[in-house]
Formats: sequence, C-alpha cells, structure tokens
Amino acid sequence: MKFTLITLILLRTCLNVFGQLALIKDKDGYTNVRSEPNSKSEIVYQIKTDHVFWYGDDYYNPNSEWIKVYIPKNIFSLNCSYSNLLEGFVHKSRIMPFDKKDKYKGDELIFEYVTKPFSTKDKIIDYQDNKWIIAINGLKPWGTDGNIPKYEIEHIKVILNGQKIDIPSALTMDIYECDNTFDIYKIAETFFVQQWNSDGAGAYKLVWVINKNGIKQRLVGNIN
Repeated sequence: MKFTLITLILLRTCLNVFGQLALIKDKDGYTNVRSEPNSKSEIVYQIKTDHVFWYGDDYYNPNSEWIKVYIPKNIFSLNCSYSNLLEGFVHKSRIMPFDKKDKYKGDELIFEYVTKPFSTKDKIIDYQDNKWIIAINGLKPWGTDGNIPKYEIEHIKVILNGQKIDIPSALTMDIYECDNTFDIYKIAETFFVQQWNSDGAGAYKLVWVINKNGIKQRLVGNIN
C-alpha cells in the first residue's frame, strides 16, 4: 500500500517543482545555459528566444544572479520524465517570465479547441489498484487526477494570417479538460498560447508555440 501511494504521488506530481514558465530575451536570439551558476562554467545548451522553459523560484531572490532552468529535451513534452529535462543556469537578465510580458491583442492568430465528451471506445486504459487511471493509450493523461476525463479534444482550429495550421492528433491524445480560456503572447513572428487546464485537481500548464511553419513546441507540465 505504501508503495502504491508513493507511485501515485509521483505520477500525479511529475514536473511540479519547476516554478514558472519563461522565454529568453537576448538581442542575439539565444542565450547560453551553463552547468554552474557562473559565466566561466561549461555551456551545456543554448536556448533560443522562441523556446519555452521552466525556471526556478530563485528568480525571485534579489540576491540570485544565476537562475536554475529546466529545459524539455523533447520539444513536444511527449514523455513526462525527469531524465527528459536538461538542468542548467541562465543569467537572470536573460530571463523573461510570461507574466511580465504584455499579452497579444491582435487578430492574426485564431486558436480554438473543439472538444467532445470523453469516450472509452478504442482506448486502452491502465489503472492502479483497479481504481486510479495512470495511462490512456500508453500516455500519461494530463488534466485528470486519476479519474476518467470529462472532455477530450476532437481537433484544434488554428489559423495564422489566413493560413490553416495543422496540429497532429498525436499532440492532443494526452491532454484533457482543455477549454478556450488562454493567453496569447507574440515575439517577432512567433505566437505562444498559454493556459491552465484541469478537472479541478489535475491542473497542468500547456503552451503551444506556433509560427507560419506550424507547431514549433508543445510544453506540458505541472507547476506550483
């Protein structure tokens, strides 16, 4: 029983320790991620200005100059695993939290979820103790706290400057309880659609990164 409880806690709180979401602000279009919190340490990665990532709570410490960041190795967040996150440090001056950027108010982008009641037809559902759902078709179900989801995505309507953008069904199979309440941000010609989704307990953050060439990134996870 103890093992079961621990397993459930880990499954439900995957990626819940990484603070909030941010982008890079740098005139060069990218910034270096260091292995240690100083400018002399190894460069382990370079984040581009259109790449969304998690940053730690040390950002709010006035004495912190270098901030710990957590970068998805999989740009579509298709595997919830600590091993799929690159950890490193970025200078605070290069981090632009979403909540500090003005929301986009234009009409270039149309983004709309078309949802339907969840159906168990053609789905393989894995349970823990014959009670808690831990996977649907082999994927962690975002938006539910172990219960059957209420709504699933039928498709997403995305039109950018009159051009239809397709979102593959593989990127909507694991996200549930989506609604059309979200914030849109824009940097250069790239759009960021950010929202919370939840069944009341299984809250998660979802960000779509879109430009004229299609979906560039999908970030999914829980945050405190």
